[in-house]
Amino acid sequence: MKRTLSLFIFLFLSISCTNDLEFQNYSDFKVSGEKIQIYDPQTRLDVSRGDFSPIIELQINKESSVIYPDNRPTIFLFVAHWCPYCREEIPEVIEWINQADLINKDVNIVLVVTHTDPEKNNYPPDNWLFNENWQYPVIYDDNQNTLSEHFGITYFPSWVFTESDGEIALTFAGRLGIDELQKLVN
Repeated sequence: MKRTLSLFIFLFLSISCTNDLEFQNYSDFKVSGEKIQIYDPQTRLDVSRGDFSPIIELQINKESSVIYPDNRPTIFLFVAHWCPYCREEIPEVIEWINQADLINKDVNIVLVVTHTDPEKNNYPPDNWLFNENWQYPVIYDDNQNTLSEHFGITYFPSWVFTESDGEIALTFAGRLGIDELQKLVN
C-alpha cells in the first residue's frame, strides 16, 4: 500500500510539474478577416499597407469581450518570450508609451505573446511581463500560434500599426527604438 501510494504521488508530481502543463494562460480569442503579411526586411516591402487588419475578439469573461482594432488607432506588438530583441524592446516600449502619453491620446497598445515554448529561456511569459511591469493589454496566442499566422509574423518583434478604421498604416519586423517609434506615431 505504501509503495502504491508513493508511486501515485511520484507520478502525480511528475505529471503536474512538467513544463508543458505550466503555462495555461492562453487567451480566449477569435480572429477573423483576411490574413496579412508583415513587412519583410529582406525585400523591404510592406505589402499589407492599406489593407484592413485582421480583427481579434478577445473574450474577457463569459459576458464580455473586447475587439481589436476598435475605433481607435491600434498598435499590435508581437513578441516571443525567448527572443532577445523582444526582451530589450519591452522596457523601451513602456518608456515610449509613457513619454508619448499614448493612453491619454486614445491609442490602443496590444501586446501579442506568441510562439510560447517551455523549453526556451524567459519562460513563462506572464512572469516576464509582470517583472517588466507591463500594464497594457496582452493577448497570449494559442499553442498553434493562430494570431501569429493570421498576421503573417515571421520575425520577432513585429509591429502592426492601424488607423482608427482598422486600415493598416504600417507593418514592421524588427526592433524600433524610442526615436523611431516617436516619428511613426507623430
